[in-house]
Amino acid sequence: MIGVKTQAKSDGLQLLRAIDSAQAHGQGGVRTDPNRAAHDAGLEVGDVGSDRYHRALGYLRQESALVGDEHTATRAGAGQHHGYAAYFFTWQGVRLLEG
Repeated sequence: MIGVKTQAKSDGLQLLRAIDSAQAHGQGGVRTDPNRAAHDAGLEVGDVGSDRYHRALGYLRQESALVGDEHTATRAGAGQHHGYAAYFFTWQGVRLLEG
């Protein structure tokens, strides 16, 4: 069975590829909506809002592939999107995809 950290990394990279393909197109600094990218791509990370989705998103934040858009911060404790409605796809995200 795949460990939680390994699954989060795998799911995170799958989510990052979907974000890049649909929204960022290899450009750092682009404002993105991971929720929409996951939904539109029909990703297997589970339902948006699920623990699996949040672990994938958390992995991308930890790796600095996505950073929260301060202008879309939601109230603390809301849970969804780790406190942000939108994120910026970073140059670190580009490098992470390049491997």
